[in-house]
Amino acid sequence: MAETLWTHSIIAHLKRYNVRFLSYVPDSIIERILKLAREDPFFDLLPLAREEEGIGVVTGQYVGGQRGAVLLPTSGIGNAINALASLALPYQIPLPMFIGCRGELGEFNPSQVPMGQALRPILDSLRIPRFELTHPEEVDVIIDGALKLAFALESPVAILMSTQLAGWKDEK
Repeated sequence: MAETLWTHSIIAHLKRYNVRFLSYVPDSIIERILKLAREDPFFDLLPLAREEEGIGVVTGQYVGGQRGAVLLPTSGIGNAINALASLALPYQIPLPMFIGCRGELGEFNPSQVPMGQALRPILDSLRIPRFELTHPEEVDVIIDGALKLAFALESPVAILMSTQLAGWKDEK
């Protein structure tokens, strides 16, 4: 039941802020949000080959008067650094990033840990505000506040979705 509440809350806030376009690189946490978005005609979804493409896509949407968000796994921040630093940040693009966190509490794959440890320092060094979702009861306040900040500040904002919120990824 908690999963239903947090995913539905994210969808409701995206709609409230008129964020119609969702560009994404697949991830098990992100898929829970995308499943709901696929069922809602409000949203247009665009799968990406690489995360930095999403930065360019959302930038183009914003310049064209629309709002988008990027949904990506933790490792995707490494791919998107240059696009964030040379496009979204200097040109003040409001860019909500929903990041499915790996390499942390409950991780079974050691190759996910280095980027999981680097995620927060990377965001901090770029001065991208970041907010962590760990409990379903905090989702409404954090999503509302993060989206409000992204569009008021005209800047990328990172929403980190933890395994505490979403549950562990099954070891395969």
